[in-house]
Amino acid sequence: MSQKQADNKPISHIGGAVKKFAGVLVSAALCAAVAIYITMVCSYDIAVRVNINGAPVGYVESQDDIAGVKTQLLAIVEEATEGQYIPKLDVSYDFVHTNDADYLTASEYGELLWSQIEDDFCMAYMLYVDDHQTAACMDGEALHELISDIEAELLASGGASFEEVRVTNELRIENQLCLKAMVRSIEEINSLINPLAEVEAAAEPDADEASDVDSIMRISAFTAAAPGSADSAAYIDPNVDYGLNREREQAYDPVLDYNFVNTVTVNEVISFKTQYIDDFDNFIGNEKVTCEGVDGEKTVTYEIIYDADGSIVARNAISESIITPAVDKIVMVGAVEIPDAVPTGTFIWPCEAPKGVSSYYGWRDLYGKRDFHLGIDIPDDLGSSIWASDGGTVTWAGTTPSYGKSVRIAHANGYSTLYAHLNEILVEVGDEVYQKQTIGTMGKTGVAYGVHLHFEVRINDVTVNPMKYLPKAD
Repeated sequence: MSQKQADNKPISHIGGAVKKFAGVLVSAALCAAVAIYITMVCSYDIAVRVNINGAPVGYVESQDDIAGVKTQLLAIVEEATEGQYIPKLDVSYDFVHTNDADYLTASEYGELLWSQIEDDFCMAYMLYVDDHQTAACMDGEALHELISDIEAELLASGGASFEEVRVTNELRIENQLCLKAMVRSIEEINSLINPLAEVEAAAEPDADEASDVDSIMRISAFTAAAPGSADSAAYIDPNVDYGLNREREQAYDPVLDYNFVNTVTVNEVISFKTQYIDDFDNFIGNEKVTCEGVDGEKTVTYEIIYDADGSIVARNAISESIITPAVDKIVMVGAVEIPDAVPTGTFIWPCEAPKGVSSYYGWRDLYGKRDFHLGIDIPDDLGSSIWASDGGTVTWAGTTPSYGKSVRIAHANGYSTLYAHLNEILVEVGDEVYQKQTIGTMGKTGVAYGVHLHFEVRINDVTVNPMKYLPKAD
């Protein structure tokens, strides 16, 4: 070994040691870096980042924390605008690691959503016509006064011919959240709803002005919907509706409808009614009026409604007062089944006897002379019913000088009955009649001193006292 080689051997040994030490340091550094990274990653939380219209707005631990908030806001907007406004609220979510998350509450999330569209809204007084949003006004009192002024103007248009005017639309005014695009001045609302308003062309914005307003509103909607500056016109696409439907298609006419109204009071007749009452003391087919109907009188106040041209469209009674009440007509209607037309062997009164018997069977003094009365006389009103005292066969139905219009009925065992001075005969010879069948009406034909029935009972054609064969009167 030369001296030079001997001198270089220690230096070589030292160099190798240095390289080995440097490698150990690098490995240690890498391990430390990995440990630090693992420590940092393990200390981060996984959170849900919320983005509205593409821009991150905050974090939530779970989507469940804010579930339903957007739906509630959309429902409020839907109700406030009747579906005429569709907000641009695109919500997306990312999963991220963070160790400094300030989690949003549902209330804060709702405020962030609202901040995207609030510039398009204000609190104002909305006028509803027939439940449709028509226009909004910042002054509610002025809006109420406008309605009153329109009514006064409409009434004046009718001259002195009418007492009242009535708007027929359902009107209401609500202080509520409104689209700014719906806000109008009182003059504009008057032109919109007043049927007498003359809409001047100068009151309507020209096409250029409308276009400028439209552009401004589109910028506003776009600014709320997308990140970045709205100063650049490059962000505005005239073919895109960013959420605000300003040109509202109205399926109704906002112009108010109205009627003129007058009242008038008149006297009117109250027509009587007829009541039919079952009479179980008489047979089917027999009727008797027990009370004649009498018309009454009343005072009626009517509301007369006219259209805008003055033509009557309705006449409604609004009150009435009875002056004289009507009296109903009462008709008693026979309700008993008709029996067979055969003699029963007993006799009933041949008519009602409300006035009793005016002349009995036997001797009497009449017109200054004495004669024998062959029957009994039963007075009643002209036209009252006469019926068969018992069942049998009609053997006579005609007129004689003394008895006038009369009917004779043959019964069993030689008995017969006679009915005289009738006003009308309702049977014919040969008819089979049942007991209490109506055979005629009371009158005063023949030799008669007044309206009455002359009634006889005969046995083998010999008269007997009818009172012995009739039931005792009540």
